[in-house]
Formats: sequence, C-alpha cells, structure tokens
Amino acid sequence: MIPLAFYYIRWHYSMAIRDLVGIIGNFFWFFYELFSIPLFLKTFFVPFHRLEEQKTKAFKPEIWFENFVVNTLMRLVGAGLRTVLILFGVLFLVLTFIIGSLVLVTWILAPLMLTFLVASGVTLIAAG
Repeated sequence: MIPLAFYYIRWHYSMAIRDLVGIIGNFFWFFYELFSIPLFLKTFFVPFHRLEEQKTKAFKPEIWFENFVVNTLMRLVGAGLRTVLILFGVLFLVLTFIIGSLVLVTWILAPLMLTFLVASGVTLIAAG
C-alpha cells in the first residue's frame, strides 16, 4: 500500500504546478486584454474619442489651419492617453510575471521548508 504522503507529493509537483502555471497564464491574458495593448498600438494616432473637425469644400486658409490644429491636438491627446494605458498594461504584465514566479518558487519549496521547520522544531524540543 502506497502512503498518502506519496500521493500528495506526486500531486504537489505535477498537477498542482501545471494548474498554477495555468492560473498565472490566465492573469497574463486578463491584463493583456484589459489594457487592450494590441488595439491601442494599432490605433495609436487615432484622434481622442474620434473628435476631429470636418473638412470644408471651400479652401479658406484660416479654417484649414484651425482644423489642422484641432485635429493634431486631438491626435496627440489620443496618443498620450494610449501611451499611459499601454505603460500601465506593461507594468501589470511585469508585476504578474514577478509575483507569479515568486508564488511558483514558493510552491515548489513549500514541502521542503515544512520538513525543515518540523525537523528544527523537534530538535529544539528534544534539546530543551
């Protein structure tokens, strides 16, 4: 008969690690989609909220210059906001990678640390 500890160790180092990596992958997917990084890169210079002045049929330099300034300003505002959101998205992806790696290393070392701590405790009790 195989002891229960063997089943636990087999689960801990196989299925649980696979599931944990899947959970970390889900967090990556969530933050990647939440911040819409590919969409913001594709539409980087699209005007903010699609606000732009319409062209007129008659050419008047003052109206053309006014439209040019407003359209350029709206494109710069849109690019600035998209830059901030892309940077936040990248920050969250990096943090997810760091925290996920720490959790994975902690999970792998947990049984070893538990064994070490129990052995240390027994040694201290026996010495005391």
